[in-house]
Amino acid sequence: MKIALFSSAIEPKDGYGNIAYELTQELMSMGIDLTLFLPKSLDGIGPQLGLQCETRYVLPGYVYRMYQRQAPFYLKTVNVEEFDLVHSLFSFPYCFVAGRSAKRYNKPFIMGAQGTHGVRPLTYKPERWMLKWSYKQADTIIVPSAYTRDQILQHSGEQYNIDIIHNGVHFDRFQKNVDADVERIRAQYPGKKILLTVGGLWGRKGHDLVISALAGIREKRNDVVYVIVGEGNAQADLEVLAAGFGVRDMVEFVGRKSGDELVAYFKACDIYVHTPKVIDLKFEGFGIVYLEASACAKPIVATDAGGVRDAVLDGKTGLIAGNEDIAGISERITRLLDDPMLAERLGEEGKNYASEHSWNLIAKKYIETYESLLEKAPQSD
Repeated sequence: MKIALFSSAIEPKDGYGNIAYELTQELMSMGIDLTLFLPKSLDGIGPQLGLQCETRYVLPGYVYRMYQRQAPFYLKTVNVEEFDLVHSLFSFPYCFVAGRSAKRYNKPFIMGAQGTHGVRPLTYKPERWMLKWSYKQADTIIVPSAYTRDQILQHSGEQYNIDIIHNGVHFDRFQKNVDADVERIRAQYPGKKILLTVGGLWGRKGHDLVISALAGIREKRNDVVYVIVGEGNAQADLEVLAAGFGVRDMVEFVGRKSGDELVAYFKACDIYVHTPKVIDLKFEGFGIVYLEASACAKPIVATDAGGVRDAVLDGKTGLIAGNEDIAGISERITRLLDDPMLAERLGEEGKNYASEHSWNLIAKKYIETYESLLEKAPQSD
């Protein structure tokens, strides 16, 4: 089985890049012969990351919108004649190049759609035509959540063959012993219950909702600190918001963390709180970070936004408030703080759920999809 895998990114520290990197590594470890097709701008990144697969840097630059001067680059195809199957890991814009290439060489075509970029382009021209053509061309569309599937069907006005395969987590990474770092972090907040959010600091991630909820939490208890891991242009506004609510002393911005230090922050917290929003069709397609917190046996408080319900099981691995429901966020955090047994149960169930989403298990589902599609494909002479 020889796969042509198209991706917009491969850097493991970024969202799409993390998915591409982990899936690529697992597929190769299972004996899948794949070639990775990446944008020209990433030329040389494969060896830097230690990738063992062949990598071809032939795709045009990434764009959010398709302006007239850029369109000709996406009308071109790449040679995929040697492959059994073409898989565009993400949707717009590279799905169009991958789909056209698969069609030209008469290859089965799988298309992935992770969230925003699988739906929002349907509201533009010519992006709507390009994305709908790609969806129609795909033998199978793979999405990480029911929400993403439903949004594609709603905004395209079409019926497509869509399968749900959740994103995965590098489960073993979060089982490492980092007790010394955990003790160091907790020592910075003596006597405090730690709420944690990990992610970029921008509007739709919902840090502002948690900060707003802290005012209600403070009325009931004074032993809470909200630790924010990440960077972004919204930090200054979040600091002003916290000051305005009189909770600036409860909020700690610690910057971006990675590796074992990031694992330690997950393990040091009492509750993982992540409350994204849906803004102008920008949404979380799934939320791998929830699985990372669950892998550390942490209870979760989330909001019902985007594909969150596929990553967090309400009442089983966490508690889900309504979209932008500040009072609901406050109530659920307080409930977990007041009920340690409930928090522990949710954390343990979450760890079990995360273990079921290790990348090697997710990769097997992709391989099953490949094999099923190839069995149905007409055999060439």
